[in-house]
Formats: sequence, C-alpha cells, structure tokens
Amino acid sequence: MSNNNLENILKNIPSNPGIYKFFDKQWKIIYIWKSGSLHSRVNSYFLSSADLNLAKKKMIKEIENIEYIITNNKEESLILESTLIKKHKPKYNILMKDDKNYIYIKITAEAIPKIIKTRIKAWKWDFFWPYTSSFYVANILKIIKKVFFSRSCNIVFEEKDWNIIIKLKWNTKIPCLDYYIWLCSAPCLMNKKNIDDYLNSIREIKNFLSWNIKEVLIYLEDKMKKFATDLKFEQALKIKETIESIKILDNSQIVRDFIEWDYDIINYIEKYDKKYIWVMEVRDSKISWYKNFKIEDKLDEDKEFILEYFIENNYLNYGKKLNIIVPFELNIDLVKISIETPKIWGKLELLKLVYKNLFDFAYKDNLDSLSTKNFTKKTQENLLEILWYKKINKDILFECNDISHISGNHTVASRTIIENGKTNPAKYRKYRIKSLDEWKIDDFASMKEVLTRRLKEIEKTSFVPDLIIIDGWKWQLSSVIQVVDNFKSEIFETEKKELFDKLQFVSIAKREEELFLPGEKISILLEKDSEELRLVQKIRDEAHRFAITFNRDSRIKSNKKNMLEDLPWIWPKTRQKLLKEFGNLDSIFWTTEENLSKFLTKSQIETFKDHWLI
Repeated sequence: MSNNNLENILKNIPSNPGIYKFFDKQWKIIYIWKSGSLHSRVNSYFLSSADLNLAKKKMIKEIENIEYIITNNKEESLILESTLIKKHKPKYNILMKDDKNYIYIKITAEAIPKIIKTRIKAWKWDFFWPYTSSFYVANILKIIKKVFFSRSCNIVFEEKDWNIIIKLKWNTKIPCLDYYIWLCSAPCLMNKKNIDDYLNSIREIKNFLSWNIKEVLIYLEDKMKKFATDLKFEQALKIKETIESIKILDNSQIVRDFIEWDYDIINYIEKYDKKYIWVMEVRDSKISWYKNFKIEDKLDEDKEFILEYFIENNYLNYGKKLNIIVPFELNIDLVKISIETPKIWGKLELLKLVYKNLFDFAYKDNLDSLSTKNFTKKTQENLLEILWYKKINKDILFECNDISHISGNHTVASRTIIENGKTNPAKYRKYRIKSLDEWKIDDFASMKEVLTRRLKEIEKTSFVPDLIIIDGWKWQLSSVIQVVDNFKSEIFETEKKELFDKLQFVSIAKREEELFLPGEKISILLEKDSEELRLVQKIRDEAHRFAITFNRDSRIKSNKKNMLEDLPWIWPKTRQKLLKEFGNLDSIFWTTEENLSKFLTKSQIETFKDHWLI
C-alpha cells in the first residue's frame, strides 16, 4: 500500500466501536481485532512512539489494506471479532498472545475432561474464544452443567493400558451429590455406559461452545418434549428454562436479541453521486460476513428498482430458505426467499447498524475517488505495458461490453468506451439480443452474439480498438477467444485475418478484481489503489450502468404495449373497467393515483407504481 493511501485510510477511520482487519498483498486477512475506538486503536500501530513487540512489528510491514465494521458497543465488537477470527483464522491472531486479559472456557485434556474458566492458554487443551465478563462465563458454565451434566469434582482420571482409571480422588465421595440430583452422569462409577454418556456430553459441549446453538436447541427441545410425553413435567420445565437462558445468553448483541437463525440484512444509500448497497449476513443468529457494493449514480433509476435488481441477480438461484431484511417495500417474489421491511424493534436496529456502515463506506469511497477521478492517456498506455500489449492507435481506445436482463426478460447488451483517459458516450453502443428466447438466461450466448456483431463491424470499418475488456473469469475470456477464432476461420482474405490478429483482450473477475489474459492460467493482480485498476473498473462499471439503463428502457416500452396483460394481480374484469373508463393504454399510463383508486386496490396501485405506469 502506498503511503498516501495508508494515510488517507488511517485519517478517516471513525472513532466508533467495532472490529478492524489487516490484509497483506495477497489480500489475505492477517489480523482481526476489536476496539472501543477504531480510530485511535488502528492509528496507534503506526505511531513512531508505538511500543510493539517483534510479531506486531513484522505484521505492520505486511499490511497492504485495512477494513473495518462498526458495531453498536464494545460487547458486540467482541462477539463479532470472535466469530470472524474463528472463520478466517488470521495468522497473527494465532501468533500473538496479547489477549491474556480475557476469560476463556477450556476443556481439559484429561481422560475424563472438565470444563473450567481460565485466563491462561495452553495449546494441549481445547479453548473457546474470549469473553470479557466473568459473570457471563459463570452463566455459561451453569447452563453447561444443567444441560450436559459436566462434572465439577476434583477427581483425577488417567488412561492406562487402554483403560480409564481413577488416579486421585482426594476426599470426594463416589458418586457425589451431583449424580443423585441429575447434574452428573458419574463417570467415576467406572461403568462403561456412564463413561460413554459423559464423553458424548463432552462432544455436545464442544458443539455448544462453538456456537452451533441451533443444533443444541433442537436437541433440548426434543428432550423437553420427551419428558412431557412421559409426564415428567418437572424435568421438562427445567429444560424449558434452560432453553430460554441459552437464547438470552448474548443479550448485548442485537443480532441474538431480536432475530433467530439465517438472515441477510440489506441497506441502501445514495451519496456523492453514487448509489451504495451493504449486505450483512447473519447465520445462526450471529454476524458471519458482510460486503459492500457501489453503483454509479448516472443511472436514472429509483431505489426500489436498484434493490430489486440487486436481489434478483444475487439470490435468484440461491436454492436455500433465507430471510432478507430491506429498508423499504419491494415488489419481488423469489423461491424460498422471504423479504420483509421492519418498522420497529430489533430488525430495524439491524438495518440502522448496516446503514451506519454503509454511510461510512460511501464517505470513505468518495475520499478515495477524489485523487483518481480523472484518468489520462498515460494511464491507458501504462495498462497496455503491464499486460504486455501494444498501442494500436494514436488515440488510445478501450471498450467493454456487458449483458443485462431481469430473470431472462429483455436481455440487452452495451458497449462503453474510454478514449485518451476519458469516457466517450458518443461512441457507446446498445444491442438487443435476438438469438435468445424470452425468459431464457444465457450470458455466454448473449456475449457470443454481441461479439460476433462487433467483429462484423471491425471487418467492415477495419478499425481495431487497443483493448477489449471482458467482465468475467478466464473461462468467459476463453469462450470469447473461441468466438473470435471461429469468426476468423470463416474469412478467406489474408488481410482481414491479420486485422483480427491485432485484437487484444483482458477479462476482470469481480471477486478479487483479477485480470486474465488469453491462454494464461495465472491472473494479474494490480495494486488495489492503482490508477490502472481503477481505469478497468471504471469502464466495466460504466458498461454495467449503460446496460441496466437500456434494459430498463426496453421494459418500459414493452410494458406500455402489453402492460395490462403482463401485470400481476390485475384481473380481466379490472382491465376491462380500466379500458372502458380511460379509453386506451396511454390514458391509463398518464392518469393519477387518485383516479386509479376508483378501480384498483392499494396493492394493485402499488403494482402499477412498481412497473412505472403512473
């Protein structure tokens, strides 16, 4: 990371509580930690007066980027930190031991383990990630005792000749009182069944401490129902109380307070001439992942359309049951996907938390873009050199194509141009895809059609752009090269074939923003803050924007022709009444909501709104 970019990031990190992540040059997370004040904590690593140990000094040299997520309080940041560390296992979180002030729950390495709390880590034991509150840990241990019957005695067990024996029992009675009040399965009786039951409980405890709460609750609920069926109501009531205790264990984290199981929380903001979307993934009632997205504001789209488009493109083939929380009502229906817009309580608080992060991301993105807002011809020349390509024209011209559709409907394509460092809308092109049946989704076939038509243009004009950028992975690029080779094979003129030999392609994959060249297995990773990468991203995003706009325009025209037949929930008799009253489609299109309310319900009027009819 360049010093300037690092300074910008450090300067603009907020003072909110949250977690921060350090990345190396391969964009791997090398460290995750939490703080009550992100700004002061992260900046403290880079102060000349910072007293860092050898591991931290080595880590600082490897940092190439910094990301963070804002939380509502310190406790929430601790929980999120723990979740992300477990998921990503950053190397410096393993190497450093600067977390000694926290309390851990550990399962000892004995033949018959114990579950205890400690502030000291030793690698031969199983540890479960840190807690700040001793009371909180004591509460967890009580639940473990009640649910899984873990032992609290001081008996020492050991394994000898493949058998478990008691080494020391001190002054403990065998079995102790816990056995008689159903709080221990008494492995001390040295009965095989008792020992097996206890070791099974240990496995369940590990599962519980790994926060697989869903499985634990299912297990407990089944057990409660069985007691109730057997008319053992006292035992059933105790398990019911335990279930309620588990559900409120993390009463400081809004995710576990107010929603259960699997959700994606999606929020939206328009800021600095751009539109942004932030997705927070909640799995098993805890935050497990988040991602931000940016859309150029030159799109003349309303917020409902953009969010509907985003959800359809990202969740159309999701295949699993999922709940999605959004900030405003949407007219969208996906299989297994439930969408809701909360007005009060915890789910609304989650939307606010996502909005807080989204606003910060938009602000940071705007600051980052100010210094690289304008590209130059030199930027394009530099990119060609990096890709080992030649400059073909005096005025350097890059182009990019993109495909857009809504669930296979009105598939269109676009071509955008950057010439001498600047976009050139006069040379943009739109394509209607003619080779696909309506509602069929096939981006490869669509790109093949667009590229074939583009190659015919090149054959006719003999003008070859300096670079053609493909939005996709190397296999998409390979399919493009195959289209070019097939097209060349049909040409008999040597001069024309040589013309197509000049074509230069590169593809950009969105996830890591990798660049791929034809025939090369290894990708090219440009510096994330480099002007060359921003240039490629700019033309890619511009092509995407232009394609979406064209798709929307196509649907508006089509809807005006067939709108009454195509609209959901507008029945034949209702259509007849509308046509009788207003005479024709244009009159319906331009009428007011008040006039429509005489014939339509509120939900039907909302359907009209969502399809741009009033």
